[in-house]
Amino acid sequence: MPLTAAQTGIWFAQELDPQNPIYKVAEYVDIQGRVDLVLVEVAVRQAVADTEAFRVRVEVDDEGMLWQVVDRLVDWPLPVMDLRETADPWAQAQEWMQSNLRRPIDLRRAPVFSFTVLRLATDRFLLYLSGHHLAMDGFGFSLFIQRIAEVYTALDAGLECPPSTLGSLGLLLADEASYRASDRFTRDRKYWAEQLVDRSDAVGLAGQLAVTSHTFLRQTGYVPAPVVDRLRALARRSRASLPALAMAALAIYVHRLTGASDLMLGLPVTGRTGTVARNVPAMLASQLPLRMRVHPQMSIGDLVHHAAERARGLLRHQRYSYEHLARDLGIVGTGEHLFGPVINIRGYGPALCFAQHPVTLHNLAIGPVNDLVVNVYDPSGDGALRIDFDANPALYRSEENAAHHRRFLVLLENLAGADLDQPIGRI
Repeated sequence: MPLTAAQTGIWFAQELDPQNPIYKVAEYVDIQGRVDLVLVEVAVRQAVADTEAFRVRVEVDDEGMLWQVVDRLVDWPLPVMDLRETADPWAQAQEWMQSNLRRPIDLRRAPVFSFTVLRLATDRFLLYLSGHHLAMDGFGFSLFIQRIAEVYTALDAGLECPPSTLGSLGLLLADEASYRASDRFTRDRKYWAEQLVDRSDAVGLAGQLAVTSHTFLRQTGYVPAPVVDRLRALARRSRASLPALAMAALAIYVHRLTGASDLMLGLPVTGRTGTVARNVPAMLASQLPLRMRVHPQMSIGDLVHHAAERARGLLRHQRYSYEHLARDLGIVGTGEHLFGPVINIRGYGPALCFAQHPVTLHNLAIGPVNDLVVNVYDPSGDGALRIDFDANPALYRSEENAAHHRRFLVLLENLAGADLDQPIGRI
């Protein structure tokens, strides 16, 4: 089968630097409770059997054409690491997962994933799941993990394995081919041509942009629940959402530090606008330019409304991937960037359980970080808002990333106490 547009872009990027592990994506599932490890293995193997994207390898034919081949892939390892006797099982698990992330994946050989069960205590387990970004994106990972939980829960209750509702890669590729031949594809291309006709150069907080590094620096922090509540209220008064307010906040931050008024931020999208795409765990995601115009006299309310309006337009045309844009603009292989800092609004979908045991999902890696990625997660159970700053170490030192992160959290707190009519230059 051919590759999707998103997969093709990742393939060529990886080919330029075959040993670069940054193209891995990873999550871990924190399971609180006594689980049956035999059933965990059965559930994970069943989910892999139901997910064609995790069973692919890439072949290049004599004419240079790329093809993804789906293998049966029956014999693959699922190690169980018992860390109960270590001095600090949690720290040992974190160190091991970070070490695994630094190992590159060969896309020509299956499997293109690495899964491990880490046992921290009698009633505490981490299910580590990593794979190549060519095979899976964040939305696809969510579908995959839901399938594992569904199978485990049924088997634990003594029931038969429920039939899979996940779609196939063939259906997904047929849907993408239909899109490329459609009027919608033409309309999307026209929309983006109009959006980018007089685009400004991308700017970053480091004063320059760089090639993709082999790793990234992550700084994690939380906005307290009371502040989140005030931010939500501010967004509602602007007739917008909390994600739109976060986009506006990043625009303010970049504007202040760079002086740029015509901003090109990046916004990751799922690229999934139909029923078929929403049911296939695979790689469709892309990053698209979110163009925002900012000036100091602009009110907070106007900027939040502007962010929401621009995001809505972008999302209506999100199937037109970055790879299509790069080709249209003639920047493929030039090293030119369409945008600087990226704001990634992350959600994990429905709450999950392994039988009666609650689980928490944790992101470890989201793929390449060219400049700075601001990850904004769904509020946790206590209402706090997690925000990660992932930075390219070729551009930012750890202390610089921490300082940006700290200042951004202060900006959010100041926004929470501001009036809609207040100019952003006075925040």
